[in-house]
Amino acid sequence: MTSISPVRSGLPARSQRRARTRAVSAVLGLGGLAMAAASRWTVAHLAPGRRAPANWLVRVLGVRTVVQSAVLLATPTRPALQAGAAIDALHAASMVPAWLLLPRYRQAAAVSGGIAVASVLAQLAVAPQSDDTPHVPGDVD
Repeated sequence: MTSISPVRSGLPARSQRRARTRAVSAVLGLGGLAMAAASRWTVAHLAPGRRAPANWLVRVLGVRTVVQSAVLLATPTRPALQAGAAIDALHAASMVPAWLLLPRYRQAAAVSGGIAVASVLAQLAVAPQSDDTPHVPGDVD
């Protein structure tokens, strides 16, 4: 029986991890851009209802996501992704009291918290194994 190489794209594993990290960061950044640029549309499609959060709040969260994603795109390292995941985990945790104490915003808090949890899981799933990986000749950064 032959083994299948984990390197399917021809790129070294380290480069594949960084490419996946950047792809996840770009997707999260696009979501944040949608929140910042089209807050009403985003809320109408993700948490429809009469009781939507204020547009300025959605925009602030969107800008925070865009900035965080830009940092991760520029620095796709394990510590950076862990910091991004921690920020998103704090956001998700902050949505629990919002869900409990503000019944009119329960749907928006649940959606926002759920997206934050998904973001945490995605960032940790693609985080590079370590930043002290020795450089292998031919490895592309």
